[in-house]
Amino acid sequence: MQQSTDASAVHLVNDDLLFMRWVYDLPTWLFGLLTVGIFVVLALIGLRLTHNRLSHSSMATLIDNGTVGWFFSGVSLLYGLLLGLLTVATWTSFTQASSLASQEASIIAVLYRDLSGYPQPERQALQGDIKQYTTFIIEKAWPAQKKGYIYETDLLTHFQAKLLPFEPRTNAQQTLHGETIATFNRLVETRRLRIESVKGSVPSVLWSVVLLGAIATIVFSYLFVVGSYRLHAILTGILAGMVGLLVFLIAALDHPYWGEVSVSTDAYQLVLDRVINNKLYLRPVE
Repeated sequence: MQQSTDASAVHLVNDDLLFMRWVYDLPTWLFGLLTVGIFVVLALIGLRLTHNRLSHSSMATLIDNGTVGWFFSGVSLLYGLLLGLLTVATWTSFTQASSLASQEASIIAVLYRDLSGYPQPERQALQGDIKQYTTFIIEKAWPAQKKGYIYETDLLTHFQAKLLPFEPRTNAQQTLHGETIATFNRLVETRRLRIESVKGSVPSVLWSVVLLGAIATIVFSYLFVVGSYRLHAILTGILAGMVGLLVFLIAALDHPYWGEVSVSTDAYQLVLDRVINNKLYLRPVE
């Protein structure tokens, strides 16, 4: 198999996200626990600073829990709708990213099989490049994506430089060559869409709204007049924990190729094993 000279480059997806990229290097359970814990701790600190002052002030006699509850229900309902819509949006983005990876792997399999109809030595050289590209995705591109980086490569450029000059000698080869070029173009397009998907995320303005909404919702819970601080703390802690849990879910799904909760390389590995290396094995259905 001919080896291609690969001019690779690694660069950060988005420099603006550098300050938060480290959280995706954490185990999922620790990421979730840290997010929920921060919300709960900050909410309880705020409650500690306001509960006694409010309960022992003249404002306590002016506050009607029923009226406060009515306003609190409106705020929490609107905030809950926002979190729900963002959760659906991030989950849709995650499934689309997974679909793009499966689509790219499928195109690689089709392209590799199309190349089986080429004469030697072109077949060996072209199929070798496809195998090298698939291995590159599994061993280099994906680990870089999980850390928030894009690993660029010129492997497909070298493959194109070998494919396009090929001169078909028969009508069958001409038809096959046309189909192969069309399949290769789909591969390039799908690869570009996958890379763009790596860059995608919830806009910072939406994150600002989510965090401000969380603050408003939790602060509203301080306005209830509750005689027992312990009971008030339990209720506020549960509220803050639920908000933190939903924020964690959105953050975990926000970047489909980052961290543990991300799209896997199973589709590429299956193509490499079954189509390229022609390994036959049984695997359980997950």
